[in-house]
Amino acid sequence: METQQHSGGTSLSLQGLPASFWYIVTVSTGLATVVIIVMVVLGYRDGLRRGEAQTRQQVAILLQRASDMLDAGMDEEARTVYDRILEFDPTNEAARSALLAVDQVDTTEVVPEKQAEPSPVDIEWARAVALFDEGRWHEAIKRFTLVQSTQPDYRREELEQRLFVSYVELARAVIAEGRQEEAAVQLFDKALELQPNDTIVREERFMTAHYVDVNTYWGADWSRVIGLLVELYRVDPDYRNVRYLLQRAHVEQGEVFAHGEEWCAAAASYTSAIAVLDWLDLRGRRDELTALCRNSSGG
Repeated sequence: METQQHSGGTSLSLQGLPASFWYIVTVSTGLATVVIIVMVVLGYRDGLRRGEAQTRQQVAILLQRASDMLDAGMDEEARTVYDRILEFDPTNEAARSALLAVDQVDTTEVVPEKQAEPSPVDIEWARAVALFDEGRWHEAIKRFTLVQSTQPDYRREELEQRLFVSYVELARAVIAEGRQEEAAVQLFDKALELQPNDTIVREERFMTAHYVDVNTYWGADWSRVIGLLVELYRVDPDYRNVRYLLQRAHVEQGEVFAHGEEWCAAAASYTSAIAVLDWLDLRGRRDELTALCRNSSGG
């Protein structure tokens, strides 16, 4: 009986609550339900976005991998990767376009280009270049001039440049060997016909030509020899043995003067020789000639 009264009291107490209480409870429950639904929806959307981002990232990686395979000539492997991309993203236009391009390459018949047969001039040119690269200047010149005479416009600028170098290097080789230096001058002349403004070659030609003339007139015309040597000495005192030759030329001319008893001129020649190259044995002879000069002039 007591228990029933207690339960009944509780029931009566809940029933006695005001209507506003029940209204608040109802509204709160509805709001909580809405909040739960919103959270569920947002979580679902966030999951979709993350999934899409991962898919896009994976597709981008696969596209790059397939492109690298194409560059390496691995067409079949690239096709497999593009098929996999379309499994992830059936609407991916990049993969579809790439597959079409790969299929088109496979179905296109590759016709090898027919190589043109080298002409006789081509063959001669190749031989000339090979000789040039080996430093066989004389033979290279023959080949280049043959090409030039056969077909004047064939690789004209390159041919003239190689021919110029060949002439110059052959001239230098002739000079280094000390033989037929007249031929070296002619080779320099041929080079200058191709490149007349080359100052280095022009100076080399000048020095070589003067040196050749010195040898030509040595012992026959001392005045001319001395004039040539003075020009060489002015340009480069250390050119070959010019210093020694100029000294000896002055001495030889002095002895010619002494033989004709032109003592003063002879003494002057020795003075010039000493100014170029001072050897002690020259001073004694110069002093002797100077004394004869004074005696002859009544000094």
